[in-house]
Amino acid sequence: MTDLINSENLEQLTVEIKFYVNQWEQNTIKIGKRLIAAKKLVKHGDWSKWLEENFNLSYRSAKRFMDCAERFGSNVTLMSDLKPTQMIAMLALPEGEEEKFIEAKAAEGNPVEDMTIKNLRDEVAKWKTDYEQKKSEVENLFRDNKNLKAENAWLEKNRGDLESARKTVDKLIMERDSLQEQLKNQEPTVVEKIVEKIPDDYINTKTELTAALSKAEDLQSQLDKAMKNVEKLKKTNERLARKQYTLQKELPADACKLFQADICDGLPQIADNSVDFIITDPPYPKEFLPLYENLSKVSARVLKDGGSLVCMVGQSYLPEVIQLLKISMNYHWSMCYLTPGQTPQLWQKRTNTYWKPLLWFVKGEYKGDWIGNDVMQSPRNDKNFHHWGQSVGGMKDIVERFTNPNDIVLDPFLGGGTTGITAIMTGRKFIGADIEQKCLDTTLERVKECYYGGQEGANGLA
Repeated sequence: MTDLINSENLEQLTVEIKFYVNQWEQNTIKIGKRLIAAKKLVKHGDWSKWLEENFNLSYRSAKRFMDCAERFGSNVTLMSDLKPTQMIAMLALPEGEEEKFIEAKAAEGNPVEDMTIKNLRDEVAKWKTDYEQKKSEVENLFRDNKNLKAENAWLEKNRGDLESARKTVDKLIMERDSLQEQLKNQEPTVVEKIVEKIPDDYINTKTELTAALSKAEDLQSQLDKAMKNVEKLKKTNERLARKQYTLQKELPADACKLFQADICDGLPQIADNSVDFIITDPPYPKEFLPLYENLSKVSARVLKDGGSLVCMVGQSYLPEVIQLLKISMNYHWSMCYLTPGQTPQLWQKRTNTYWKPLLWFVKGEYKGDWIGNDVMQSPRNDKNFHHWGQSVGGMKDIVERFTNPNDIVLDPFLGGGTTGITAIMTGRKFIGADIEQKCLDTTLERVKECYYGGQEGANGLA
């Protein structure tokens, strides 16, 4: 079948996708390209249904095909020997690093096509860390260079003033010494005549000399101060250059751990009975309902006895969500999370909603503190970091009510990282996971900003 794509004919695209899906391991990129074209033609809101009816594909699986096509479609030959799962793992690499990575691993005698998925993910993560570290070092060098150029320009400007002042001083000293020498060598009678003529010139010269010396001292003081600032800047930049980009090097080892993972795989990276609280906000649409069963099972495994799962959910499928979460966890209570300023219109229900349920489930019997009022409120709408994101103020209220300092808090649907930010701000330890690498990258940048005293860290970590 030809690889030319008729991006205007949905029926033809459907036929082609069905053909390639039957041989999907060899046609990952071809499937992805056609899915991208088809999505533009499918009626808004029908995408998941169309995928299920025509190919028995989930939204997540289709997205993986499309991501591979967008990322690797222009270099099919490079990826021709890779399995689909290996391509997906390669998506975590920085843009443009794919070819370098493949060539480097081949040169090491560890070709990508022979790697297990776990080994490949580890190698990709190491490569990404090294890449980001080098990128950070380069950015620091450019910034240091810019700062030093500014300092040098200032020094050059003032050095000219100082040299001019010194020349003036030298000239005045020579004039003074000449006058004194003339006085010393003259006969008394001549000296008296000279003294009659010289006093005003001598006094004026002395006054000018004093003023010039004072100006020279001021300029020297300014230059000394500037040089100290330059040395201080150099030491600061050297300290920054030694810092590693990775989160583990910037924060205490157990303060924050982030990893790319799908909750459907059970999050094996997290040990059994190791987490105090799970605070999370999973996707609300119907197609994501199966994730709540996975969340229930993971919670029952990783939470300590008496630990809690606090889950923000939508109202449309609330009964189904509760039943799915009850599969492995005990229902404890429902709370209200007010969202003033956010007024989603639910046309099928003929209503606007100003709140979200917070479902509280427990592993065994709840052993924690009294949480007080079961109504919480978000101070504002905040979608700056993720289209389903929550505000820092609202999540901070939830984290502080349910957890204590040094508790381990997990969010398996990381999104924009707001749960992690509020956990770190309030002295908790945080574990975050998400299927999307870009969510980890966003969270990492926010955590660094918070840890080093950014806007979000103003009340906590400086």
